Amino acid sequence: MSADRVLADANRRGGLVETGEGRANIAEEYAYGFSWDVAHDQVDASWRPQSITTSYDDFGSGSTLFVSWHDLGVGQDHGMRVSIISWGAGAQPRYRHVLLVEPYRDSAGRYTYGPIRKHAGGIAAYNGYLYVADTFNGLRVFDLSTILVARDDRPRWVGLHGNGDAGDYYSYAYKYVLPQVGAYDNAGLRLRFSAVSVDRTTTPHSLLVSEYAENGIMAYDDEFRGRPNRSRKPKVVRWPLVPGWSDRTGSLSATEVHEVGQKQVQGAASVAGT
Repeated sequence: MSADRVLADANRRGGLVETGEGRANIAEEYAYGFSWDVAHDQVDASWRPQSITTSYDDFGSGSTLFVSWHDLGVGQDHGMRVSIISWGAGAQPRYRHVLLVEPYRDSAGRYTYGPIRKHAGGIAAYNGYLYVADTFNGLRVFDLSTILVARDDRPRWVGLHGNGDAGDYYSYAYKYVLPQVGAYDNAGLRLRFSAVSVDRTTTPHSLLVSEYAENGIMAYDDEFRGRPNRSRKPKVVRWPLVPGWSDRTGSLSATEVHEVGQKQVQGAASVAGT
């Protein structure tokens, strides 16, 4: 199932955040924005929205937004989810949450899946795939054309429950789940995958990953490699992208690396070499 099919079944509606409402924190050039569904997400303290990407990143056109969330573990930890949002200037957005899951085989060899209980950092959509930053592990990859339908009548169940043909798949009362199809595992000296963005002005198109450092210094313990503790400046790293899931059979080599002296970098964008 595609993201468009999920949007056709949207069950949440956001509110508009307009200019001229007496808000002291409205930016000078602010045009419009939206808030989450007031009855549900705007008052839900268990989830935190984290990052955003768009259908323009994905295919160079369209008005669909994707927003990642991570569960703060207030109750039962559901891991990661993504909101698929239909958005137009000045219109109330319609959206639906989709649970991100990691597939595996159970002890009987049956296919099932579980929640991804990690911090969902930056996300980037490109050519039908969603790249999700998993801070210390690398990038998780999801195919946006393989959103699955699950039973949504058991809020505490996830994955396959039942035996044989009588088994059903559940997803913490989410109707739709998006299974992970692959990953780029972290390599080298522990690059921290914080934010992700797509640069469509390069040939081929490229993916940027930036690191977050509270004080502008990346401190890490490298004793497991037989080296002393070290520190360095945070980096911005570029990788090439190709149609489909890039280089899915091997490793992906960075084409550009920059150290930056900034504190608390929350994202990086590149346009035409700048």
